[in-house]
Amino acid sequence: MPQWKRNIYILWLSLFVSAICWTMVMPFIPLYLEQLGVSEGAEFWAGVIIAVSAVCQMVMSPIWGAIGDRYGRRLMMVRAGFFLMAGYVLWALVTGPVQLLLVRMMIGALTGFVPMAIALVGVSAPREEVGRALGLLQTAWPSGAILGPVIGGAAMDLIGIRGSSLVSAGLIALDTLLVLLAVREQFTPPPATARTGLLADIRVAASHRLLMSIIVITVVLQASVMALEPVLVPFVQQIAGADAPGWLSGLLFSIPGVAFVLMAPWWARRGEQVGYTRTVATGLLGSGLFYLLQVFVTGPWQFGSLRLASGVVGAAISPGVAALIATEVPLELRGRAFGLNQAAASAGTIVGPLLGGFIGSYVNARGVFVLTAAFSLAGYLWVNRIVAAQVRGAAA
Repeated sequence: MPQWKRNIYILWLSLFVSAICWTMVMPFIPLYLEQLGVSEGAEFWAGVIIAVSAVCQMVMSPIWGAIGDRYGRRLMMVRAGFFLMAGYVLWALVTGPVQLLLVRMMIGALTGFVPMAIALVGVSAPREEVGRALGLLQTAWPSGAILGPVIGGAAMDLIGIRGSSLVSAGLIALDTLLVLLAVREQFTPPPATARTGLLADIRVAASHRLLMSIIVITVVLQASVMALEPVLVPFVQQIAGADAPGWLSGLLFSIPGVAFVLMAPWWARRGEQVGYTRTVATGLLGSGLFYLLQVFVTGPWQFGSLRLASGVVGAAISPGVAALIATEVPLELRGRAFGLNQAAASAGTIVGPLLGGFIGSYVNARGVFVLTAAFSLAGYLWVNRIVAAQVRGAAA
């Protein structure tokens, strides 16, 4: 088996484990804050913690990327894994919300495990295989995110959130060791003239109108998904009862990930047949409508059914966006395009939790579903009217 293909399988397993660890712990931030003594506004605190971490990630990702260009992406994965492990240990030891905020800032600033794995595959796979290689790698995180919340919910009942964090630290240590020993990278540093900074990337990308329009979709998608994170677990307790088991929250959290893993390949094939703008628009429209219906749920199984439905249609969005970048952006701009798309995702991660946490704390959790529906429906109008016209214009 060629080394680049072996790398993909190893990195898939690595990201799968990393996703389990992350989603074992992070969805339960509001409950952790309550344990730390935050009696009011826990959802808002959770939104601030998530958003500030995303700011740190957005600022530092280009720096770590530049260092990766100079010294290798595999080395940056090992570095990120070490700091992620340390972050989980510190997460288990905090005694107050400010400390929790500082640890999450550290994780955002010093890690970057997933982007480095994507970059490594992107530069090592043969050109004719890179699309399928990245598509396979893209399923690793949602696959792990299916199991993580369920395991985390059960672990919370057995060993608590602090125990879950320490388990995650141990798994990430093994994960990092796997990358160090098994992944190989044939790395040749590029000449200094080939390296560009973030401002230069933005200037180049800004001149490509279609790319900037696609990036807007990523901001909308990530903001709509992340707005729910600060309120989802408390909302499940609200509709299922305060004594609802932790595994139920984990199960409901993970349902869209199941739908993504099952449906993303079908949506990718459908996009090849009818065009990616159409599948992305369908995903945004369907997600918006199903988010709106979640405002009216009165029980966990109604909620779970609608989350499954929104996950089925929403699985069209992120693979479609990646395919639009791969097919519509010139080859010489493609690497920077994917990098800026990651920065756009971080921007959505900043906006979404702040708005979701604020509305959840000072209005109610159901108002957050109205917000996510509005984001998704606005994204549908953007794709249907702006992006589709630009794609047609580029093909003319």
